[in-house]
Amino acid sequence: MRSPFTTLVLIVSAVAPPITQAQIIPGPRWYRSATGMLGMSPANISGREMQRLERYLVFGAAYCTGLGAAQYAANQAMVRNMTPYLASVGATAVDMEARAAALRVASAFSYFPCAFPGKQLPVVALPPPQPGEAPFVMRAPDLGKVPDEEQETAADLVVRYDTDVARSAATWKNAETLRLSLAARGMSLNAQTASGVSRLQPLYEEAAAALRGHKWDDALSSLQAAEATTQKVATTVGH
Repeated sequence: MRSPFTTLVLIVSAVAPPITQAQIIPGPRWYRSATGMLGMSPANISGREMQRLERYLVFGAAYCTGLGAAQYAANQAMVRNMTPYLASVGATAVDMEARAAALRVASAFSYFPCAFPGKQLPVVALPPPQPGEAPFVMRAPDLGKVPDEEQETAADLVVRYDTDVARSAATWKNAETLRLSLAARGMSLNAQTASGVSRLQPLYEEAAAALRGHKWDDALSSLQAAEATTQKVATTVGH
């Protein structure tokens, strides 16, 4: 005759799901990211996730030389799987930034040298700032080869730089518009606002230099300072 405790253990054992070891996805960071993404609903993908994969492809391209036929075949199969998935993200994602990024990632996959030997990812050169535009570089610099274990941190910082610099540029333009309006009336920006505006360019230069040198903590510190400075200026000139 079983005791009540034994009966309870048997019942719990019957209804509890089996404990399985977490699946480890082999391969470089871009491959692991893409594999994990395929298990997610395209409608729920965030812009940050897509932008991170976009950077992983850039980092991964530096390691495409010397691959064997089996590796190329596996990577081409991943591209084939990602192509309709990215099209679905571009059409159904709730996050509009994810939709835009999905188009860029799909284009990058079609030129990805780890899948298609001899091809290269397209490089879009930004024009230099024009008069009346913010004087800082509007895109994070090329980081060169980034070790696999550091690519997540690097990707997040690159995406953060691009997001921050766009916000700062909009704030800088508002400040410049206000400065010109005040100057026409013989007035000027207050000292604190003017100082903040002039501080943005060196902060982004410091962030870019730290990114190129793979000094992630320094890059984060500079970006945080730029974010705080932008917010202070924006309280005066608007977002």
